[in-house]
Amino acid sequence: MELYIDAEQAAAELGVSLTTLYTYISRRGIRSQRVPGTKKRQYWKADIDNIRKRKGEKPSPPARDTLQESKLTLVTPEGPYYRGQSAIELSETHTLEDTAALLWDIRRDAVFGPNAAVAPPELRDLYKVFKDVSIADKAIGILPFVERANPRAYDLTHEGLCRTGADLLRWYAAILAGRDVTSSEPLHIQTAALCGGEDEVADLIRRVLVISADHGFGAGTYAVRAVASTGVTPYRSVLAGFAIAPGRRNVLGHRAAIGRLLDELAASSDPQSVIARRMQEGEDLPGFRFPWPYVNGDPRANRSLDDLGRIRGDHPLFVKVMAAFSYAEAELGRHPGHGMVNDLIARVIGLPSREYLYPLGRCAGWVAHSIEQYEAGDVDPPLANYRGQLPKVSELP
Repeated sequence: MELYIDAEQAAAELGVSLTTLYTYISRRGIRSQRVPGTKKRQYWKADIDNIRKRKGEKPSPPARDTLQESKLTLVTPEGPYYRGQSAIELSETHTLEDTAALLWDIRRDAVFGPNAAVAPPELRDLYKVFKDVSIADKAIGILPFVERANPRAYDLTHEGLCRTGADLLRWYAAILAGRDVTSSEPLHIQTAALCGGEDEVADLIRRVLVISADHGFGAGTYAVRAVASTGVTPYRSVLAGFAIAPGRRNVLGHRAAIGRLLDELAASSDPQSVIARRMQEGEDLPGFRFPWPYVNGDPRANRSLDDLGRIRGDHPLFVKVMAAFSYAEAELGRHPGHGMVNDLIARVIGLPSREYLYPLGRCAGWVAHSIEQYEAGDVDPPLANYRGQLPKVSELP
């Protein structure tokens, strides 16, 4: 690809005269350099293409199409749709295993069988090493050993990838519970056992896991797909999603800030004043961010709040937090996001962390994206618009 073009080419690309081109050099920031041994100059082609874009014309040569195609999830103002089916409606009847099979385009009984994945011999020692770290970091440390202990993980056929996905979900549930073996029990039942195991709590967890399974192309999904395109197993690609979890710009990375806000609300006799004080002092409201195209709150959060209210509507924390949510909506037009509601649910039902809900559900979507991207081939990265120091003509190949 040409890096520089001469004045005549540049003028032709822009559809202007040479005189107009020379005015563009200073007014529009077109970079150029002198051709050694002559009085002529060459012009940086990326700058020419950028001006063409601003004029509504297509650059030449044609830019690579950077839109990522997927058949998995459509995000609408009413919530996500998994392969054309409303995630919120699916949560009424489906389990996470059902939802994973739908996203992975395979029969549930073909991959979620009774066979348990082999535990790595180092597992007990690994639990000790990672005793005081987050669940995400624990998964990052342990899952590569699980992969190595299970040679079938390297079967990259469609069915093989799906079987590995099922093993991965079960291993994440086992890591949550600190168990040495996986279980074929439904994932929501396994999770509910960590906080008492009542049927109504298990059903709430089932619903949350289903609507958390996928949400299109967030940062985690891009990371997972980029790694999957290299031909690794789902164990490795899903680690990319866990790796970005603590990021300050990532929804999961706000967990600590959300936790502090919930602590304040729990300790206050006037939860509305907590919201008012934060706004008066210019502080942020963590957990009140939700993605496009939601304009009146995240439908997933709204549904989960309704579900939680049905079974724990009289819980003191739920009562206080709902008062704060109502105040934030009425006075500030702010609505809680899915992450905030996940954290609230975990506290009200007695789970130690939101990491027990959202990431477990999201693993199903990350595996789906891993499979789709591996089968599609390499990720096609966007063309970069270089803005640094330009090379001299004599240094160009």
